[in-house]
Amino acid sequence: MIPISACIITKNESANLEQCLAALSAYPFEIVVVDTGSTDDSKEIARKYTDKVYDFTWVDDFSAARNYAAGHASHNMIFPVDTDEFITQLDWEELQSQIEQHSKSVGSIKRLDYFETDGEKRCQICMIDRIYHRKYYHYEKPIHEVLAPLGRTPYASYTTSIEMDHVGYLGQGNKLKDKAMRDMELLKKELAQNPEEPYYYFQIAQSYMLMRDTENSLLYFQKAMDRHPNPQADYTHILVYNYGHLLLEKGLLTQAAILTDYYEYYSNNMDYLCLIGLYYLHLNQPLKALPEFVKALTAPERDMTDHREPSYYIGYIYELFGKKDIARTHYLNCGADYAPAVEALTRLGHPSE
Repeated sequence: MIPISACIITKNESANLEQCLAALSAYPFEIVVVDTGSTDDSKEIARKYTDKVYDFTWVDDFSAARNYAAGHASHNMIFPVDTDEFITQLDWEELQSQIEQHSKSVGSIKRLDYFETDGEKRCQICMIDRIYHRKYYHYEKPIHEVLAPLGRTPYASYTTSIEMDHVGYLGQGNKLKDKAMRDMELLKKELAQNPEEPYYYFQIAQSYMLMRDTENSLLYFQKAMDRHPNPQADYTHILVYNYGHLLLEKGLLTQAAILTDYYEYYSNNMDYLCLIGLYYLHLNQPLKALPEFVKALTAPERDMTDHREPSYYIGYIYELFGKKDIARTHYLNCGADYAPAVEALTRLGHPSE
């Protein structure tokens, strides 16, 4: 067996920590917990699951804390975990095989990020590089830290069998605001040193979204776009999606024309195709919108868009055309629990059950 150390950094999140550690303890991980200054019972909870509990004096640097935790692990294969992340799926034998085949590469996990929009719980799917060999990689950047190769090791990644829920964006508004303000303070320090890096503008915009401040969020998304982010960077498609929806919500259709510039890069992504379809609908061009939603039905990639959204908008467009029977079929394809489709079926005089 290839031994793996699950390394956690935490502060004052005892409720989440209990759930996180309970999920990890179902598998033969070594568990390392690094506390960065908790005043609750986090360390007591951690000691229920491991004797490897350490203190780290916070220095406004998440990478430093991550690397400190990895340094206290007994094993070279490291699996960093956040306190608000809970394993939901893991095939241990498959993971062992994957690591054996890719010992000098970084293993990515599928993470489901939950958040609320207008009182509705939604989910964004992210692939995040996590499992690594500490002789070949370490963390860099003080905020929104990233793995980077040590020496001349070429960066390579593979997909593991791990899936996790992430609940860090759920909760009371004050708690989320405090978290966003903490992140923003660190991001602005980084931005002062590298003012042309679009990634930092993107992350500041994301923090403003967490604070429900759409005006500043839009401003910083625009600053990120003005600096021509690499379309193939792992964050750019989220930037385009969030920026695009804010533009459409505010009726800024002239600015939204830039969204189509990314078609060659994201035409296999349901989120992007639905965004382009919505853009054409806002332009009152349903004939252009329809094929985008049709393509979205079978798009192989999806981040946060509800998988029923393409069917709903196909039905909506056919309803605009007066093709009520075809519209009903697509609304029914959404299922009985998709509220917009239920409302549409009621409007068409069809039973909503």
